[in-house]
Amino acid sequence: MENLNEALSSRFAQVYGSPGEAPRVLGLLRAFWPLLLVCLVSGYLIRAWLPFPNLSISHVGILFFLVALATAFLLVWGDRRLGNFLKGAKGEEWVAHELAFLSSEYTVFNGLRLGGGKQNFDHIIVGPAGVFVVETKNWKGSVEFREGRLYAGGKEPSRPPLKQVKAATTELVSWIDDAGCGDLPMHSVLCFLGTKLPEDIMNVNGVVICKGERLVEVLQETFDKPISESMRKEVVDGLRKVINDE
Repeated sequence: MENLNEALSSRFAQVYGSPGEAPRVLGLLRAFWPLLLVCLVSGYLIRAWLPFPNLSISHVGILFFLVALATAFLLVWGDRRLGNFLKGAKGEEWVAHELAFLSSEYTVFNGLRLGGGKQNFDHIIVGPAGVFVVETKNWKGSVEFREGRLYAGGKEPSRPPLKQVKAATTELVSWIDDAGCGDLPMHSVLCFLGTKLPEDIMNVNGVVICKGERLVEVLQETFDKPISESMRKEVVDGLRKVINDE
């Protein structure tokens, strides 16, 4: 049985990292950090009332009522924000599951952050056609593109995904150059789940836009002459060192 498992694993891509970990952690922090302010205000009120009251009971009561209202609002607001982050995490997990079934020519890194870097990479895939930086968006509704800009529900997002994936690709290119891994083909990919797109696969300002169901097809596309296995190994080894903090 062990030999069978090894034989099966050797047929598929090597996978590193934990998909969706960053959205979960950031979601908790960004959704509920305002509650710390509530705790500080509550502590101040208790200190102002006990053991020697500096405020009247009526004043303290009114302030505690306002704090309770603020707490209820922040809990509802935070729960909604956390839900959005968790939805993003589920999207990354779905994509990571699909990527795991790529052939052994591919290596997948999920949820990677380069040492000293600013970007959190949803997925980095190293394969015969080069290195792919994949940003996953699990959005409802439709998306359209006008003059090279993305609009969701008729509005431009506060964090434009096109700029986001380009910034991540730029950071990875800089890291590869510093690591001396050579001049490798780099591809920026924006992958949408549950979103209505103008086309299943399209190119906007050098970024490949695709539905989740077509992502593997995009990764297997031969954009350029396949890069050598030795070059792929060099990049993979470098990224593995990042994971191991070497």
